[in-house]
Amino acid sequence: MEFNIIYKKLRRGTVRVAFLYPSLYEVMASSLISHLIYFYVNEEFPEVYLERFHLNKLYGAEEELRSLETGSPLRDYGLIITSLHYEPNISGIVRALYYSGIDPRRGRRDQIVLAGGPAVIANPHPYSGIIDAFIIGEAENTIPRIIDLWIQHYDDREGFLEELSRFKDIYVPGYSDGKIYRSYVEDLDGAYYPIRQFQHPNREPVYGRGFLLETSRGCRFWCRFCIEGRLFKPYRVRSYGRLKKLIDEGLRINNYERVVFFSLIFLFSKHEKKLLEYMVDNGISFSVPSLRLEVVDDDTLHLIEGGGQKTLTVAPESLSYFPQRIIGKYFDLDMIMSKLKRIIEWGFNLKIYMISGFKGEGLEDIDRNINVLKSLAKHARQYNRRIAVTINPLIPKPKTPFQWIGMIELNRARSIINRYRRELPGIVDTRPLYVNWAWIQASIALGDHRLSDILVEWGIEGGSLGAWRRVLDRHGFDTSYIFRGYRFGEELPWDNIVLGEGVEDIGLVEYSVLERLLREGSGDLY
Repeated sequence: MEFNIIYKKLRRGTVRVAFLYPSLYEVMASSLISHLIYFYVNEEFPEVYLERFHLNKLYGAEEELRSLETGSPLRDYGLIITSLHYEPNISGIVRALYYSGIDPRRGRRDQIVLAGGPAVIANPHPYSGIIDAFIIGEAENTIPRIIDLWIQHYDDREGFLEELSRFKDIYVPGYSDGKIYRSYVEDLDGAYYPIRQFQHPNREPVYGRGFLLETSRGCRFWCRFCIEGRLFKPYRVRSYGRLKKLIDEGLRINNYERVVFFSLIFLFSKHEKKLLEYMVDNGISFSVPSLRLEVVDDDTLHLIEGGGQKTLTVAPESLSYFPQRIIGKYFDLDMIMSKLKRIIEWGFNLKIYMISGFKGEGLEDIDRNINVLKSLAKHARQYNRRIAVTINPLIPKPKTPFQWIGMIELNRARSIINRYRRELPGIVDTRPLYVNWAWIQASIALGDHRLSDILVEWGIEGGSLGAWRRVLDRHGFDTSYIFRGYRFGEELPWDNIVLGEGVEDIGLVEYSVLERLLREGSGDLY
């Protein structure tokens, strides 16, 4: 039996809405958007009952989905709201619909499926044959208008879609014309926040049990590979008073003793450090997200230690100069090494995320990364600490300059991963199989409407890597566009989506810089 669940008496006139999370319950419980939509809709719209659905497994045939609240089948709901945090989530949506007796193809079913999330905001077109309407913006701005409209048109499918297409931040295939403009919350303090959060006594969330707290949204930086930093600009913060109140009420209402922080760049606001001081003083444990190394100092590490966290996650992406110039993240390699060593010396285990396989990256860059990681592992053993390294190939995303550059060939990416694993046994936990999933993710991210039939069949056949290969072969579909990149200056599939805040303009400038850097290269390619 879950805690903090909303039960409403079903009456004549009750408008029922489904929220479909395209992954397992444990992932849904760790997703802030799940709590936000669930509690907002049910609390602010008494006549609407929004119920939750999730997958029971990640691949293969799925049993018919039924709501957690009433056990009702998914096919009974006229409006289904879902979210794609990353591109392969679409196979979960297809599987959920298909195995619940709903045709996954838009226009062949009575139900309306609305989708939001980072993958959708960046490029909705690969899913346009599946999803009826796309939310190009943040939930607090868009969900209230959508639910209001559904209450008026729940028995008029075409009327609902036509009215929905009038919103400047909603893309409705077949109805919308012209540009669609991303919307965002300007004042986080004034925005709704789900203080109540559902929880299951026997199912542990991905990040462990704790009150989920978003301290800020967006990012100050322009790392060239990062799509989320662009999708959620501008950088916005909650005030100290608001954050403190959320913690006090959230821990009390949910009977938690731990806070799980969410932020793209944590501790870049003075409120966040002050908040950690308050929590340590009051004996409240917490977990911080991946940290940028600029904020790591002895004061910060002392506070995190006081919060009970044992492992810190960082993402330097590369420990070599040329790749850092390519991604535009860090340029002081001595600073990186100094900070990583200091984390270990304070007694933390270290989880490091890296990207390898940039075009132009040379063998000397890869070997430098390996040698630095070996040195770091030796340092960790001296302090009886552990380091774990995850390495993935660059995945080019829309709205970043890599949309014009593309990713390296799969065989080369696999050979690089294998080199790391061979040289760093027991430290690198990446598998060559990850390269194939990067291929799938990039194929969808940079795809267009022609992918829709591929995605439908892929989901119906289970959403596995093997199913992906079979469907591509059956259709003779060529994914070479992800390796060569789009031609600079040509129309892009996602050009009708406008993120604003300088994203599109800065991307043009960044490409000219990258093009020059790649011509220079760093030496012999691996």
